[in-house]
Amino acid sequence: MDRSKVGAARSYWTPSTAAPAISDEACLDCLKDYWKALGVSDPYLALALSEQTLRRLAEPARDEESRLARAIIAAGELLDDWLANALELPRPSRMLTAARAALLSGAAPDWPATLFAPPGAAGSALEQIRLAIAEPTPASSPSAMPAQRIELFSWLSFLRLRS
Repeated sequence: MDRSKVGAARSYWTPSTAAPAISDEACLDCLKDYWKALGVSDPYLALALSEQTLRRLAEPARDEESRLARAIIAAGELLDDWLANALELPRPSRMLTAARAALLSGAAPDWPATLFAPPGAAGSALEQIRLAIAEPTPASSPSAMPAQRIELFSWLSFLRLRS
């Protein structure tokens, strides 16, 4: 079977046969669901975050990019921006990625209130997030691995031992 054309099918689509563009309303609904899945329980805050995400949405670099996929990426970048500002972390960095993982794993139970609180009001919750950040593993150091002897298994060796 010739598999070369399977991956190339998308490049032959014309705008009329391509998937229909998602409307702003549908994208807004999907973004609200995404923010709720991340832990935003207040529907008004989820709507406000979704609207802010849509305003940040960049134009597609390629025709293949889905508007919804770009919106989800923009939502993640919005969350990273707020985390970087609240925790005073450089962006991008491993510490920011670890902070996002700690935040979404439940280190701060009501993280939307923590991130969107006035400065100084969420100090204890931010401290919980800082404490929950996993320490990065040390960088790999190149070294030679000692040669290991490989002993093959054979049923004959067991028979020889018994006789």
